[in-house]
Amino acid sequence: MTAVCSAGTYLPPWKRRDVEDARVGGPDEDALTMAVAAGRSADPGATAQRVVVVSRDLPLLEGGNGAVLLAGLSLAADIAVTEVLGGAPSALDEILTAVPGTLVIGVDDNASSAGAGATLIGDRGATVTLTARQNRSLPVVVRRQDGTRHDYGDPRLQREVGARATLARLGLPASTEVVALAGLAATQLPCDTASGIVASPIAAAGSLMRVLIAAIEHGGSGTVLGVEQSSVTAAYLSAGRTPVHRDEPRPRALPTVTSTKGAGIPISLAAYARAFDAKLRWEAVIFDKRPGIDSEPQFPPRLRVSSNGELVTGCRVQPLPRTGVVYTHTTISLPVPDLYSPYSLAVVQLDDSPVRVLLKVTGVAAGELKIGQPGSIVLRRIATRNGVPDYGHAFLPSPSVAPDENRNIA
Repeated sequence: MTAVCSAGTYLPPWKRRDVEDARVGGPDEDALTMAVAAGRSADPGATAQRVVVVSRDLPLLEGGNGAVLLAGLSLAADIAVTEVLGGAPSALDEILTAVPGTLVIGVDDNASSAGAGATLIGDRGATVTLTARQNRSLPVVVRRQDGTRHDYGDPRLQREVGARATLARLGLPASTEVVALAGLAATQLPCDTASGIVASPIAAAGSLMRVLIAAIEHGGSGTVLGVEQSSVTAAYLSAGRTPVHRDEPRPRALPTVTSTKGAGIPISLAAYARAFDAKLRWEAVIFDKRPGIDSEPQFPPRLRVSSNGELVTGCRVQPLPRTGVVYTHTTISLPVPDLYSPYSLAVVQLDDSPVRVLLKVTGVAAGELKIGQPGSIVLRRIATRNGVPDYGHAFLPSPSVAPDENRNIA
């Protein structure tokens, strides 16, 4: 039995043009940035002692996701990160086997859907208990090492020989009340469903997490099913008091942007490694006051030289606020290889801090920003250089709060 003490979700602000109620990631988002957003919603106090991320869409399959994930979640670099390649059953399995203190994140970034959900495992809240599990093989969709996909193209085979046959093997009674389902439509189940069932036909990790969290939020008790091709995991959800935090802005049409072809700025991995903590960890350094050195927070973190020419290295680290207001901004329309244009830049005055930072703006069309508009600091993919995703922070305006033109941001 696993207790979910906190849960959170994230959906990108952009809606798909061809599918109702489906979201699509922006040009500066990927599975990793969405995983961070959902993880921060579930664990805002950064208390997790282990992180598990389940997806089939991770940007770096050769490693390297863990460091960015921990930095974005404000967790220490020595915390264990497990990356699981899997869909809906795998996400449910990871929750069922997690120990207290584990943050389990499921994330999707594909043509069917984009979004993420996260659960923080503890000793209280709604509980999830394994009921049954079946792992079978029916590879109707195959993704090769070069990324190309092959679809067998027989949905009836997948439905009857895959999902239906596997569900029959589970031996669930016909009276089983299903409250959450990922990987099938509710009408395809051979058993009863609760009147308030939350279902998604998408057999992905993020979909499972979101339907489970919705069932928890509704206070439901009953069976949860994660289905992918011909594998199924079933668990029983018992209602409990679990706070749910949703980062789900109202969907809007994706603005038109242009990707310029050409030779972009090449990446230097040596420079990338040197700047990693300063770029990804939202922290300033504070030096003890002395001649030539003040005690104001310094961001990005850097070494300083005192009045007598001494290199001062002793300092302490201070987390920076993740909210602020726009001090000034501009919009760039000049095409630049590796970047989508047009885009906006903003100087942001951080709340309760003397620090101002220059950030790219995300989540709104270029030019929509206003001086005095509040917002938050979020992890985004700033660019992709030589095929390597380069991450940093961006400013996400708060759409539900009108800017206060009289607010003092001096």
